[in-house]
Amino acid sequence: GPPGSTANEHRGWARPADGLGPAVAGVRAAQLGAVHIPRAPRGGAARPYLPARPAAAPGARLALDWLEFLVAVGGHDRAEEALHYYQRVQWIGPDAVQTLTELLPGLSAGGNDQLAPSHHRTSLLFVARLAALR
Repeated sequence: GPPGSTANEHRGWARPADGLGPAVAGVRAAQLGAVHIPRAPRGGAARPYLPARPAAAPGARLALDWLEFLVAVGGHDRAEEALHYYQRVQWIGPDAVQTLTELLPGLSAGGNDQLAPSHHRTSLLFVARLAALR
């Protein structure tokens, strides 16, 4: 993981509501529900949520917006680390990681900050929106 990060911090990324007050967590849950993550037959969300990047033009544009966000915050290396982390927690599949990682070099280098839990919550919203387009 990123230098200076802890195992607890990484586990926190997989639970986007951690650290939020109940009211904010409720709003986040409503936002996630509003984007209609596809549901598995027994009511759980099928993982990975996004096995591959959508081929349709709106999905391609949304994927670029997401990558531009990650690169603007953390630069290319941290954006790539985040994509691999999202695969480990089964938000995205290996095909999505490969396709998205191949797009990173074409994006303008951005910030050099550590990605915080709020950035990962935003990523999960992007994943949910992309999954809804599949």
